[in-house]
Amino acid sequence: MVKNLNYKISLLITILLFIIAGTIYFIKNKQYSCDTFLYRANHYFLNENFLQSARYYRKLISMGFVDEKVYINTSNSLIKLGDYKRAKKYLKEALKNNPSSEIYYLLGYTYYAKSQISLLQEYSEEAIKYLKKSIELDTKNKSSYRLIGQIYEQLKKFEHARTWYRKALFEDIENPSEFYGFIAYTYFEESRLDDAMKYYRRAIDYNKNYISAYCSMGEIYKIKNDFDNSEKYYQQVIEINSDYVLPYYKIGNIYYEKQDYQQAINWYQKALKIENNNSIINYYTGMSYKKLNMLAEAIKYLKIAAYCGNDDAVKELRTILETF
Repeated sequence: MVKNLNYKISLLITILLFIIAGTIYFIKNKQYSCDTFLYRANHYFLNENFLQSARYYRKLISMGFVDEKVYINTSNSLIKLGDYKRAKKYLKEALKNNPSSEIYYLLGYTYYAKSQISLLQEYSEEAIKYLKKSIELDTKNKSSYRLIGQIYEQLKKFEHARTWYRKALFEDIENPSEFYGFIAYTYFEESRLDDAMKYYRRAIDYNKNYISAYCSMGEIYKIKNDFDNSEKYYQQVIEINSDYVLPYYKIGNIYYEKQDYQQAINWYQKALKIENNNSIINYYTGMSYKKLNMLAEAIKYLKIAAYCGNDDAVKELRTILETF
């Protein structure tokens, strides 16, 4: 009887030891698997292999790995892949664990991206709803203000867009110049050029190197046929960044419109030193030579433009070659 009892006790202890060893092995193995999957997921995410990163992040979540960054990166990967339905699913799961401004922003962005495909206003409305919640949790979330404004711009509700850009400015966010630029752009879209210029100037006051604002001022002055001031602003862009091709091309266009074709060519040539295969710049260089009746040079540049896919250059070449 005693012998039988000892046997049972020994067997029970052996079973318990196996269970304990198995549990320890399972826990260690699970942790090892989680660490491995997390390493691979992060590696693929950083290298923009979003198909693989989504796969490993989703595996982690299925193993019970609860981490806000994993949910965020999973959703970002799915957004990059255009899988907005699953992205929304994981973001909403993340909200249950820890609602944050970033998650609400991503949900808003997901609905916004969906609206670009479906063109349904209801998705835009959902996007705005989540973006507003993002701002409630972080009043300095620049991305949320920007995206709400962008949505209203696309809906042609420019006053609504300006309201949100101004709210961002009231929060004294970092680098306010870009929001002054956003406000200026809404006025430009409404052809309220003087108001647009007012806000572009404010943007420049806050950031003397705000290239976009200088270019926009140059464009507005060109629309107003004030070519001198237009060129002045483009020249300022060149002073800030001499490798930026746009101002050279734009100044060339000013002289092209003034029918000073030799000066236009001089500026186009400067632009082509930066982007020698630019189809538009080659086209206008060729057209300038054509205006000067230098047809051999015109053909040279129009051919480059045509090879780069400029259909207008193809038509001009046919016209010239018929008479050349």
